[in-house]
Formats: sequence, structure tokens, C-alpha cells
Amino acid sequence: MGFPAGLSRTITVDLTGKLKPGTRKIRIVSNLQIYWDRALIDNSTPDPPLHTHEVPLAAARLDFHGYPRVDESRFPGDLNYDYQNVSATGPYARHIGSYTRYGDVLRLVKAVDDKFVVFGSGEEVVFEFDPATLSSLQAGWKRDYLFYANGFVKDMDFYAADAFTADPLPFHGMGIYPNPPRSQYRLDKGSLDYLLEYNTRYQSGNGVSEYRYEYSGAQR
Repeated sequence: MGFPAGLSRTITVDLTGKLKPGTRKIRIVSNLQIYWDRALIDNSTPDPPLHTHEVPLAAARLDFHGYPRVDESRFPGDLNYDYQNVSATGPYARHIGSYTRYGDVLRLVKAVDDKFVVFGSGEEVVFEFDPATLSSLQAGWKRDYLFYANGFVKDMDFYAADAFTADPLPFHGMGIYPNPPRSQYRLDKGSLDYLLEYNTRYQSGNGVSEYRYEYSGAQR
């Protein structure tokens, strides 16, 4: 079912062909601390029918944003972030290695091609989409937006493989991480050009100037 990553969200799981006829109970097993609000099962056909339209990605820019203030006041694990109230510093380390340089990264995110935007804590990729292709809504209809992302995340966990370096880079055909024997990140001309052009921002792991949060609002 994937990794919910600790934030409030809705995930969809396709159960087609996975349940025996007459099944009335489903058990979800995990070794993660996850809070489920509810689980819904839909076996109906869309009525009225759905219309899908792809909104083209027009721009993508990588930059440093900071660390949003977190609110966990309702109960432990319920994390809510104030995007506008940020601290430029915080108690976060960085993987050692080469990161993608700041600026335009549109070329890297328009296709699934193992040419990634490599970025760390406090940084963000801001996307802009062109809605010109969207038609006007019919009476009684409503519009939802789905965002598709394909990538990898790496924790600085003591028990994780290569936890403190950005390398080795992952790739979609690797099967497991770190890379199995004789299966490494492809270094053909296209990949080398990508690495040399984009991943030019080296992080030594010692660049943290302050480990405290300094928010614009009152301190908690």
C-alpha cells in the first residue's frame, strides 16, 4: 500500500483481482505507526461518468524555502505545517554528496527517466501548470486535481543502507537498494551530461549554521 510518509492524505489501492468472491474483511498489517481515519471500498461504476484531462506542466523551479512550523497539538503523529511561517535553520543534517543546482529544473521532472531533482531538507520544487486546456465545468459537476509524482526518498537512518551519502543514486530498474551486483546507475553520455549540468551543488554534511528554529512568529 506504499508509505504514507506521516502526513494527512488519502491513498487509493486497486484491489481488482486480489480478493476472493464473497470477501467481507480486509486486514491491513504494518510495522509503522499509522493513524487511519477511515477506509472506504467502492465497487461501483462511475455515475455520472468521469472525464479526465491532463494539465501540462509549464514550469518547475528548485530553491530553498526553509522549515515550516509544525503543529502537533491535537494528538501525537498528527502533523500540520504552516507553510508561510518558516525558519531558515533547524536541527537537520544533510546527506553528503552532489545535489541539483537551484533554478529551472523543468527538464528533469517532465518524464520518468532516472534524471532526478536531488534536494534536501528545507528545499522545495515549485510547480506551475497551464490550465488553458481545461474546459468549463458542466452544471452540477465538480473538479478534483490529482498530482502524480514518481521518485525516491532516502532517510538518514543509522540502519539504512548508505544512509549518510547521496550516492549511490537510485534508478527504476535496480530492484533493490543499494544497487545489486552488476546493476548500477547508468553512466552513458546522456546521464553524464545530466550529472555534470545539474548536480553541481556539493554538500559536505557540515553546512548547518544553526540547529535551532528561528520563526518569524512567537516561539513555542
